[in-house]
Amino acid sequence: MIKQILVFCFLLLLIGITACKTSNTSTNSTNTANRNLAPQNVDIRGSISTRHYEQGQVMIEVESFTAQGTRYNRAYVLVLPTTQIVGPDGQSISLSELQQGQMVAAFLRGGGKGNLVGLGVARKLWVEAGI
Repeated sequence: MIKQILVFCFLLLLIGITACKTSNTSTNSTNTANRNLAPQNVDIRGSISTRHYEQGQVMIEVESFTAQGTRYNRAYVLVLPTTQIVGPDGQSISLSELQQGQMVAAFLRGGGKGNLVGLGVARKLWVEAGI
């Protein structure tokens, strides 16, 4: 009797684990595809209007053309070599690949400083579209 109860519990447990695994697999593939996209709300989203390179760092000026989903209308962003930069294909890109005219979105360390014009160091940067 006890042996039959244990076998029955084991089968229920096995069915439960299998059912959970199949439902999570489709969700994980969707999350993986969206993980490399910029979030809807960022500190600044817009076009790189100027780019200055000096001593391994890049200072970019980003102008936003939309007020939705962005904290600043314009931001001066310092991009360090340690900043995580994600390209349009979701792969990491280098600092030297940032060019004027590219559409970018960025999180700034500590949210940046300023009201309409922001100033800060990039924590993560997404290149959304090329020139």
